[in-house]
Amino acid sequence: MLADLEKILAADHQGQATVAQAQQEALTLRRQTDAQVQASQAQLQEELAQLRQRTQTEILRQADIRTQEIAAATERRVQELTRNSREHQDEAVAALVSLVLGT
Repeated sequence: MLADLEKILAADHQGQATVAQAQQEALTLRRQTDAQVQASQAQLQEELAQLRQRTQTEILRQADIRTQEIAAATERRVQELTRNSREHQDEAVAALVSLVLGT
């Protein structure tokens, strides 16, 4: 009976040691997993930041191109209006002179 009790106590002690070791291994795995998750999150955040930067750069580049196109079209329109104004001004002056001179 004493031998059986010693076997039971030894098995209990072994079981407790096995559980403690399993808990330690689980804790170690949990820490490793947490570290991997954090590393993955950091990497994904960096990739997202780079993608965001590239996207913003491209949008700004396209906006700059469009701005230049609009500025060029505006300049062309101003020149056209200035030219038309001069032509009409010349015609108006000629008509006024003709009216004054009675010709």
